[in-house]
Amino acid sequence: MKMRHTEVGLPAEGKWLDGILAHHPDVAGLVVLAERGGGTLATSRGAFLSKALEDAGFATLHVGLLSHEEDRRAADLWHQVPALTQRLAAVLEWIGHQPALRGLALGITARDAAAGAMVRLAGRGTLPIRALASRAGRPDLAGMEYLRSLVAPMLLLVGEHDDDNLPANRLVLARLDCPRELAVVAGASRGFEEPGKLDEAGQILVRWFGRWLPATPASRPDNLT
Repeated sequence: MKMRHTEVGLPAEGKWLDGILAHHPDVAGLVVLAERGGGTLATSRGAFLSKALEDAGFATLHVGLLSHEEDRRAADLWHQVPALTQRLAAVLEWIGHQPALRGLALGITARDAAAGAMVRLAGRGTLPIRALASRAGRPDLAGMEYLRSLVAPMLLLVGEHDDDNLPANRLVLARLDCPRELAVVAGASRGFEEPGKLDEAGQILVRWFGRWLPATPASRPDNLT
């Protein structure tokens, strides 16, 4: 399946967010990959993960939640969960206005504080979110009330040597009532920078969204907790 790649601009609170949309009429679903800034989307580690998802038959929207100016001059915005929640809400609103996208099964993967934003958004978004995946993220920053009320399945993807995020993700796992999984990439640091580790992380994402995004509920496995 050969995807068509389109650079898009998404309006959000008076700013323009950069995105790269990969789409084909026969995709199994759409995965939003939330990054920090849009200026380096095409060369980021997220681009590698996008390619893995595309090769598995998913449309992807790889988007930076900060504008170019904010990425340069207001980097602290990347750590503000309420602000990132609003940005991610604007991304989903844009998807809802695209006839080719709004009917697709929707998943989101985010890192750092944006993982907390996607948890907050999952309970109040206008589009149904089928599955979430935190990659080296801090979903606990959403707040315990949001975690406890989460219904969408959640993957916690973290490196074995990510000493900041691994303990926090283990605590999140214990507090979730939704279908959930903690996937620890052996030998990997926070950014999955070691040889072969980013590829391993990509395949875990593919497996996760492959379980939860197909439109037929009966295709979902019964053995996840």
